Amino acid sequence: MSINEVKNTDFSTIGSLCGEVMQEAAEPKKCKICGKPFKAITVEALGRKTKVFAVDCDCYVEEQERKEQQKKKTALRERYQRANIGKRYIDITLEKLEKLGTEHVADAQKYVENFNPESGASLHLIGEFGNGKTSVGYAILRALLSKGFNGLYITWIDVVNRCYYAKSFNSQEKVDTILVDLSRFDILVLDELVINTKDDREVNLATELFDRLYRDNKCFVLINNPCDIQEMKTVPRLGKLLDRVREQAEKLIFKHSSYRLKNTGGENVN
Repeated sequence: MSINEVKNTDFSTIGSLCGEVMQEAAEPKKCKICGKPFKAITVEALGRKTKVFAVDCDCYVEEQERKEQQKKKTALRERYQRANIGKRYIDITLEKLEKLGTEHVADAQKYVENFNPESGASLHLIGEFGNGKTSVGYAILRALLSKGFNGLYITWIDVVNRCYYAKSFNSQEKVDTILVDLSRFDILVLDELVINTKDDREVNLATELFDRLYRDNKCFVLINNPCDIQEMKTVPRLGKLLDRVREQAEKLIFKHSSYRLKNTGGENVN
């Protein structure tokens, strides 16, 4: 509507609406959250002074901030779930692990602080079962997700199962798609790399995955037991894989005995 088209009735309507607002504001009220009475103030509107009541507490602002924080928290937990962080580990942080005396937390914190998804900088966590390697891997992933990076936690057996399922339909394209998906994350946490060295398909699959990670300069956290590495060393075709991991990843050796075994006081059956 142009200026020339504005009619007196339009001004009347606007004036009427303003009057209704001012009339409502002139009614004494209390905060619905804390019960504090609104503060009486004098304002000038439509050429006349009017006493109105205005909010005299921070409850509304604080409530909106709480809702925004809860919204962010919910969104972050959804990111954790999409990254395959299990319920047992979803609240694990590097700070908590530091208080527990878990090894190599300082190295993990330094890695998170200096993380650059284009650098290809990676970590290789090596140690016996139950001494905190997986917890550190999860905590690194959680910390990087909180900083806005994307990532995924996955075990080697999950990779193999997904690819074998695709293979059952004789679709190499599906296997390629899975490998491409795994190499597109800012950070990939690959746990329990236990390759069936007697299965050529699995050896080829592992080699192809690490070729992609190396070629695309992708960051990863690899988690191994020492015996798994020794077995892989017996397979010449895995030599290139191990060589590239050595070049790309900083090795962190976990020497602590099993926390699970210590806490239960018995033999670990896992």
